[in-house]
Order: sequence, then C-alpha cells, then structure tokens
Amino acid sequence: MFLRVLELTDTPVLGPRSPGAEHTRFGFEGGTAHKIAGRYYVFTTEVFDEPKTGVSRLVLFDSDDGVSFSRHSVVAETDRDPADPVEGTTPWSPMSVFDPATNRWSVFFVIYRQKPGSEQPYNMSGVIGRVDSAVHGYDGIVGPYSETVLVDFDVDGDDWEGGAGIVSYFPFQVGDQWYAFFGANTAPTFIEPESLPQEQNDQQILFHVGLARADSLVGRWTRVSELNPVLMDPEFIENPIVTRLRPDLYAVVYDGGNRHEISYALSTDGLRWGSEQLIDLPHVPSWLDAVRTPLGLIPEDDGTFTLFFTAFDGVNPEAVLPLWHDGFGYVGRCTVALEDSHGPRD
Repeated sequence: MFLRVLELTDTPVLGPRSPGAEHTRFGFEGGTAHKIAGRYYVFTTEVFDEPKTGVSRLVLFDSDDGVSFSRHSVVAETDRDPADPVEGTTPWSPMSVFDPATNRWSVFFVIYRQKPGSEQPYNMSGVIGRVDSAVHGYDGIVGPYSETVLVDFDVDGDDWEGGAGIVSYFPFQVGDQWYAFFGANTAPTFIEPESLPQEQNDQQILFHVGLARADSLVGRWTRVSELNPVLMDPEFIENPIVTRLRPDLYAVVYDGGNRHEISYALSTDGLRWGSEQLIDLPHVPSWLDAVRTPLGLIPEDDGTFTLFFTAFDGVNPEAVLPLWHDGFGYVGRCTVALEDSHGPRD
C-alpha cells in the first residue's frame, strides 16, 4: 500500500496575505488539521517576531472550502519578552485531539524554554502542555480553551532521547487504549556553533520518536520502552500524526527532513510501524522551496484524503537565524489517495 498525490494546490492556503496573518513576520510551522461538519480547521504555530522561533503563538484558522482561510482565534501565546528571550516560554506544535470519553477537544503542544547556558533563543528544551475546550462536542473545536496544564509524563527519559526534553506529542487511540508518539532529539546545548569543538560541531543531530501509553487522554503517560525508539527513519522523525485509514490499517505522516516529499509509514496495529515511505509532490510551485511538516490526513467523502502541510519559501535575504526555518512558512494543500501495487484503490 502507498499514498499518492492526486492534486497539489498551486497557491498556498495560508500565507502573508491571508486574513489575520498580516503581522506574522516568519509564517507558520506544524500543527494539525480537521474537517468537522464540512468546515476545515487548521491549528498551527505562528512565528510572528524575532527572535525567530523564540517568539510564537498557537493560532486557529478556519475555512468553508479548505482553500480560503481566515484567522479565528489564538489558543496559546508566548509569555516571552522579545527583548529578553532567556525568561518565559514558547509554545509550538499544536496537536488537536477529540476525546470521546470527555466529549471535548484537547490541544497538546510543546512548551519550550531556552536551555540554561545557551545564548541562542532557538536552542531550547521542551515539556508538554495541554489546553481543553470549554465547549463539549465536535463543535467545541473552536474553544474557548482553558488555561494550560502540564501533561503528566515521567521526566526521566530513556538513553536514546537526548537532552532536548520532549519536542513533539500526538495522542491517538488503538481500540480503547490511548497511545502517543513523543519526539526527542540529541541537539547539544551550545553558545555559538563556531565555539564548539569540531567533532561536536560535525556530530549528526538525531530526531527520533517513541510511544507512550495512558488509560485516559488526560491521565498519566508512561513510556512503552520495549518498542522505543520507533525508527520509521533512522535519522529524522518529527511531529508525527496518526490516522486510522481502515480497521486494520494506520498511517503516520511526519516531517522527515525532505525537500519536495512528505514522509509517512503504515501499521496494521498502530504500534509496530513499517519503514518510511515518501509522498512525492509533483509540479512543485515556486513558493515551495522546502516541505516541512504535514498536518495530518483528513478523510473525504470520495475516499481520498486532504493533506495540509507547512513549507518554507527559502526567501531569507538577511539570513535571519535559525536557518532550519528559512524564509516565510506557508501552509499548502494536496489531495492524496491510498493505492495498492496494482493501481488505484476501488
């Protein structure tokens, strides 16, 4: 089985001229997307000022057609003073999940804080926060959302996780059991890259993910260490989002560090995952210099899936750091289909 693009929208659905985005200096990155009662909702990180990636807020956009979006509300915002980035916190990667048990939406996100000893505001470590909708039912996706609470997750990690804390989090259900993909990386704490010893400067930074388990979405989470790390890709996996495609088939889409491809993997049980596969984006438009993060697969009535994703345009004449967020971050859209080796799915 594999996923193939049927259509890639020529123009981005979110950009600097989108309603409500006029003052967003560096664009958007990551998040989740849903379709509820025919309306599309995109939760994403808005990188609105300097220091880039150190000043952000989590925003919700909505649309009747999945093409023309407008800003609905702010879900969470940095409490960091841009002039003093050492103190405070920075929210990233809003992952919106509906909980049948409580009949409401929750948004999980990374709370970043600058690493002690580092002078770079984008050299951060994370913990996971959660906000819950005050409105029950699927319509409650628009909130309003509660004050942030920290997710009950053991701070003592396994050896493979590195020192950056938890850098992504996405809960999903397998039967009645809740699982979550959590991300970690081996980025060192540093003051300036040129001050590092050469062997550390050349060291590859690994982005891996593992599984955690909980009896309820709002309960205590423990690592499933016997399955971790989950290596769809041995070097780079960030912000995975799981969708159940069929009763016996799950897909996870994630940032795989590609340029014009979207990474994904398949599983029959939601726990044991196959190797990384790539969705090739055809006829790439000029604004899309490098794909970053898919926002999840949205099932459509015709059997296809809508896939929103963030991507950078690479236009950064002032070379504003960090360069892994290079230029303005747009949100694009494509339509994909699940196919087998003999052709299109019936």
